Amino acid sequence: MTQDHALRTVADALRSPTVVEFVRASVKTGYREFFGTSSDEVCRMVDQAFNQLSRSQRDGVDPNRLVEVTTALLRDTFRKSDPSFWFNQIYHQYKTEAKPEADFQRLGTLLPGKRVLDYGCGSGYLAARLARGGYQVFTTDVLDYRYQEAQHLPFVQMASATDIAYPDDSVDVALVLAVLHHINRDDLPGVIQRLRKIARYALIKEDTYGLPDHGEGLVESLRTQPLLRTFATMTLDTQRQVLVLIDFFANAIAQGIPEMNMPFEFKTVSEWGQVLLQNGFQVKRSLFAGFEPGLMHKSCHVWLVCERTG
Repeated sequence: MTQDHALRTVADALRSPTVVEFVRASVKTGYREFFGTSSDEVCRMVDQAFNQLSRSQRDGVDPNRLVEVTTALLRDTFRKSDPSFWFNQIYHQYKTEAKPEADFQRLGTLLPGKRVLDYGCGSGYLAARLARGGYQVFTTDVLDYRYQEAQHLPFVQMASATDIAYPDDSVDVALVLAVLHHINRDDLPGVIQRLRKIARYALIKEDTYGLPDHGEGLVESLRTQPLLRTFATMTLDTQRQVLVLIDFFANAIAQGIPEMNMPFEFKTVSEWGQVLLQNGFQVKRSLFAGFEPGLMHKSCHVWLVCERTG
């Protein structure tokens, strides 16, 4: 997907009041868990952002206007160039402490092995937490923006998403957290096939839509998550647009990386199962997490524990 196509996809989502209001509510719900006494102020920032973003597309899909508004929000509202700004301090603490710890606690019950390749490791804080927890961790990403705490771990920078330069059978499990939907459709089979050669298992977390009729964790998630119950009433197209706007806001606005590749390759659980099986992994366990607590940017999440076929 080209950058223009990605921007048009976001712009189209911003033209839906149902999508905008749901994502606005989901962002506020997550922020209230972490911003404490600054919750009212951060919610005003969220309102300002979604008001400006949606207003920019009121008269029709306009990628250039979307870029202009996003740039202004990063500069003037979220002040991403100023690490001392209170929003960026709290967000940094979340990304470097709270989120890696929450992910680590969940991974302890899911990781099938101690040698782990963190594919798309990003800042590397989760990899560093896994290493402190007794795992042997290897990392790789297209961009190298690892923080100092992760720079002692083995790292190979990829020239492309499919350029995963680790030897065959060198790890037990490939950890792929919210990465696959950022990979261009033509590259996805090659990524999965290469990971299959490197690791016997893959542990994947993905944003998904089109809730299955049943599945581990689904009933409990629906019972305890008002956001998920509302999400489940939407059409599939609307659900997908919700995922698009959540992904855009979390990465382009809150994290301040509008240049990130965002092809929005979201799939249903059954579609992921088919794609993985076609490329050498079989899903052995699906754990539905939904709009889980403890995350600043909530989305409809599912965990997939996969094993190499053949």
